[in-house]
Amino acid sequence: MLDDINEFKKDVLKYLEVKLDLIRLHAAENMSKIFSNVATIAVIGYLLFLIIIFLSFAASFYIGSRLKSNELGFLFTAGFYTLLLLVFLIFRRQIVDRPVIKSIIRLLFPKFDDDEKK
Repeated sequence: MLDDINEFKKDVLKYLEVKLDLIRLHAAENMSKIFSNVATIAVIGYLLFLIIIFLSFAASFYIGSRLKSNELGFLFTAGFYTLLLLVFLIFRRQIVDRPVIKSIIRLLFPKFDDDEKK
C-alpha cells in the first residue's frame, strides 16, 4: 500500500510538472504574439507618420499656392488636424478604447473568444 501511495505521489508530481510546463508554453506563446504585434504596430505607425508628414507638407504647399500664401496653407492644414483631434477626443472610446480592450482580451484569452463564437 505504501508503494501505491508513493507511486501516486510521483504521478501527481509529474502531472503538476507537465501542467506547469504547459502553462509556461502558453505564456511564452502569448508574450511572443504580444511583442510581435507591438513591433508590427510600431513599424506601421512610424511609416504612417512619415506618410502623413509628407502629405501634410504637400497639402499645405498646394493650399498655399491656391491662396497665394504659404502661411495660410499651413494654417488650414493645422486647422484640419485640430478638427481631427477634437473628433478623436470626442469619439475615443468607440474608436480606440473598446477595440483595443477587445483585441487584448482576444490575444491573451483565445479560448474564451472561441467559446463566444459557439
